[in-house]
Amino acid sequence: MITVRMFQGLLITMAMLLSPVWCVAGETVTNTAADNPLNVTTQASVLLTPVRCVALHQGQVCYQRIQISWSSAQAGDYCIYVDTQAQPLQCWQAQIQGSFSYEFASAQSQQFQLKNAQQQLLAETTMEVAWVYKSNTRRKTHWRLF
Repeated sequence: MITVRMFQGLLITMAMLLSPVWCVAGETVTNTAADNPLNVTTQASVLLTPVRCVALHQGQVCYQRIQISWSSAQAGDYCIYVDTQAQPLQCWQAQIQGSFSYEFASAQSQQFQLKNAQQQLLAETTMEVAWVYKSNTRRKTHWRLF
């Protein structure tokens, strides 16, 4: 049987272990009291493999199969979203981690977000789109007078 004093000690220990700021795939995500009225922090991360898609010319659509993996300190209902779509790409119920393959196709960089059942943003990372040749606004003419 857990006493009140043991429960308070457990909460204090958890509060010291879980910092409200953590690093997620090179970015910092902060969980504020306004986002979380119960003042409970959830550590979560999202990992993309690979993290960059390279197209030949600037403005071209870049195609890449990516592996999206996520993990959380607490089991729960989570979904992965891309910032340009309202619908989730994939959802999981009562899980602490998950992964899936996604066919990325975009001419611009996109953010992938991990959200819980209450639509709170827990973690995010960016798929960067780069190119080999920058597009020239001035077109080259290949004609001669003589």
